[in-house]
Amino acid sequence: MRLLGVLSRPATLALVGVVLGSAIPLAWLTSGPSVCPFKIFTGLPCPGCGLTRSAVALLHGDLSTSLFYHPLGAPIVVAAVLVGLVDAWFWWRGTRPGQEQVSPAWLLERLAKSPAPWVAIGALAVAWLVRLPLYVVGAWMF
Repeated sequence: MRLLGVLSRPATLALVGVVLGSAIPLAWLTSGPSVCPFKIFTGLPCPGCGLTRSAVALLHGDLSTSLFYHPLGAPIVVAAVLVGLVDAWFWWRGTRPGQEQVSPAWLLERLAKSPAPWVAIGALAVAWLVRLPLYVVGAWMF
């Protein structure tokens, strides 16, 4: 049960995400077919299409390619790393004598009650509404 608690912490998930994203070759993601259900059924990219490729490109140190695949890839990677670092800090503080241990979900619950999810949804919608017409005329690839 303790291992499950460690594996479900945002700090652990962020670290695993960064390691996996850095290890996956970007060519693997760009050479295969799209697995986005929205794009498969409609032929149009969804608001999140390109985020994985964008994050992997950023983790390989290629900011311009990251921005090309999706302009919100870099902010999402930065946000995930910050959430992981904040959780790691409070997790470490909870291991010290006399300090209260915090649950793995405390930070995510707090973020869910903030405006952050609505800001993220709005940013995805705006990025999609800007990129979709460019995709339709062939000026942007997803």
